[in-house]
Amino acid sequence: WSEGGPRAFYRGAGPLVIRGALLSAGQTLGYDGTKTTLCQRNDLMQDGPALHLLGSVVAAFFATVASAPADFVLTRYQTASIMGVRFSGPIDCCVQTFKADGFSIFYRGWLTSFVRLTPVFLAFHPMFEQLRCLAGLTYLT
Repeated sequence: WSEGGPRAFYRGAGPLVIRGALLSAGQTLGYDGTKTTLCQRNDLMQDGPALHLLGSVVAAFFATVASAPADFVLTRYQTASIMGVRFSGPIDCCVQTFKADGFSIFYRGWLTSFVRLTPVFLAFHPMFEQLRCLAGLTYLT
């Protein structure tokens, strides 16, 4: 705060919002897509705890795939001044990083993120489904 003022305080807020949106989109797509595909469309599984657990793992996978690039850019952009690198903005950070290291650099740390998110989703989604059942709500068709 003392070095950059209010502007420095919000450095990286844009990529953080984008990361959150991508993570939420991946989570929803993974979970609901799994339930719809396996339960509703193909009748391969019943709507129950096994489907909820499987959907949670798929949701963690999709959320990690979707948010990893934004997560990497967020970290790189926010730590640029510490590392002695200068970016004019998040887009410049993406471009310079891509030119220097290629596309795969945006997925550095992917496994760590997946391992971190999976237990959270394994707890959240089944608990959410049980609360829906207690409230008398069923899977939407």
